[in-house]
Amino acid sequence: MRVLFIGILWLSALAGRSQSSFTVHFDFDKHTITARAQAQLDSFLLAEKQNLANLSIHLNGHCDAVGSDVYNNKLSKQRVAAVKEYLTNNGMAAIRIGDEIGHGKRKPLNENQTEEERQENRRVEISLIQVVRTNPAELSLKEKIADSAVTSGTNIVLRNINFVGGRHQFLPESHPMLEELLEAMKIYPKLIIRIEGHICCQAGSGDGLDLETGITNLSEARAKAVMDFLVANGIDTNRVSYIGFGHAMPLYPFPENSEEEQRLNRRVEIKIISK
Repeated sequence: MRVLFIGILWLSALAGRSQSSFTVHFDFDKHTITARAQAQLDSFLLAEKQNLANLSIHLNGHCDAVGSDVYNNKLSKQRVAAVKEYLTNNGMAAIRIGDEIGHGKRKPLNENQTEEERQENRRVEISLIQVVRTNPAELSLKEKIADSAVTSGTNIVLRNINFVGGRHQFLPESHPMLEELLEAMKIYPKLIIRIEGHICCQAGSGDGLDLETGITNLSEARAKAVMDFLVANGIDTNRVSYIGFGHAMPLYPFPENSEEEQRLNRRVEIKIISK
């Protein structure tokens, strides 16, 4: 009865969108999903079954104060991995999961003085991000590709493919378009594309510095990140390639006059090779 009650509470909270995060707890020195945590996760997945394609989550793992920093750092990451595995095994696409961080015992909620306090700190916090289409009326990518006017050599901008500044790490709002592209590649098995990356905010035609690697190939690294997503989700490497153009093909000259011009220059496109 208690497990059912947890599920009802979760469904009620989600119905009004009043809750943007929830927490699951773990037994002492364990990273296995408890029955209570499973009930919470099942209720979340049931409530969001029709909305998972528009949702991203961040996972932050924590421990109580017992044990060394090294041990708890590892344990908190194992707890995050356990939650991720449960979610992805039960209907959530892995691409929907953004940050996966283990904080060890560095961010307690209390003083860890009693067993009840320590129990509160043995947790994974699950933060929810709703991703909304900016223009629902816009044609989907598969509809654009189906258009007879789209032939070999046609370029299509992938809207809302966004990255962390100076890096090739996707922001959560990129996930719907990434999955649209994946769906199109599966629907049209003869489709062959080249992914083309561009950057903004730089004089000249050169590429930008990728802060993740220290290499000056930011547009190329971002295009490759899109290709890697497709390949990791079953698309044959013979059907996709990538290239980075740096700032050689801006839509607006440097310096851009607005954030919107910067955004439009900082883009990812696909070139149709054949379909």
